[in-house]
Amino acid sequence: MAFVPSDRHLLRARDLADARYFDPIGVDDMAAAAGLSRAHFSREFRRAFGETPRAYLLTRRLERAAALLRTTDRSVADICLTVGLVSQGSFTTSFTRMFGMSPAAYRAAYPPAADHARVPACLVHLYGRPQRRTFREDSETTPD
Repeated sequence: MAFVPSDRHLLRARDLADARYFDPIGVDDMAAAAGLSRAHFSREFRRAFGETPRAYLLTRRLERAAALLRTTDRSVADICLTVGLVSQGSFTTSFTRMFGMSPAAYRAAYPPAADHARVPACLVHLYGRPQRRTFREDSETTPD
């Protein structure tokens, strides 16, 4: 096997955290992706990225939660579970520490999600109508 610099392994672990933040992954999973022991991985990750693997994963989850709070009407509990966290209390505490306000206050600071999801009435009417069929089944279903 060819030598691959350890930073490449660390990028593989960081990519895993970015891609699967919603799964119950932890430092052990990230270390396995990097092909390093947990302790060595944690030291090297902190050296390369300036924060621990656990802090990086939590930051990614909270950033995704903030985006969902701004753009959806889903409940805070649902968002908490969607981003891979299991306790709404610890989610609220971590979110408040990072963003300076609770998830509910953060959501209230932005316009409602319904304002972002406007669909022009012409499209609603167009796709709400039955579509004209162009296949032979139209003529086959008519009674003789």
